[in-house]
Amino acid sequence: MTDQRASGSARWLPHVLEALAVLVLFAVAGVGCGWLWFHVWNQPTGTVVEHVWYPDEEGLRDVFDGTAWYVVLAAAGGAVVSGLATLLGRRAPLATMVAVLAGSALAAWLMLRTGLELSPKDPETLAKTAVDGTELRGRLSLEGGNSPYLAWPLASLIVLMVLNFLLSSGHRIKEREATDPQWLSRNQPG
Repeated sequence: MTDQRASGSARWLPHVLEALAVLVLFAVAGVGCGWLWFHVWNQPTGTVVEHVWYPDEEGLRDVFDGTAWYVVLAAAGGAVVSGLATLLGRRAPLATMVAVLAGSALAAWLMLRTGLELSPKDPETLAKTAVDGTELRGRLSLEGGNSPYLAWPLASLIVLMVLNFLLSSGHRIKEREATDPQWLSRNQPG
């Protein structure tokens, strides 16, 4: 009975380790993308008038750049990390898919948290105690509801599906060629 348990755990242990490696890879990428997100974003500028922060004309444009940069970086990060995870996790594609989905959600959250931690405090809160004419920098934020959070998972799952399709198709053709070298020529017209 002990041997059966040992052999059973020996079969799934590599898959669990692969899934954990995928989660760690996504977590590191999420933090890295959050750092990059803050550094490529132009902080909006604005002025306090009657304890309310108003972004200036240039600052108003920069407010929405934060969301755009988040989506671009999240999609790129999700695609790259998912591609690596798919190539590394080919022995257990289902476990890899679950890890990619969970990892991409974790990366989206970590990217947001990292960017917000690096960002200045909310100028609207600071404006309540500031003197008129005080210039304040804006805070990094995501506009558009929850849709920007989907960039990590969508990009990750699309790359996972495409790579799995391409890798499995090539593998099936090689298997068919090895068992029946003439299969393609027999199926040609004429």
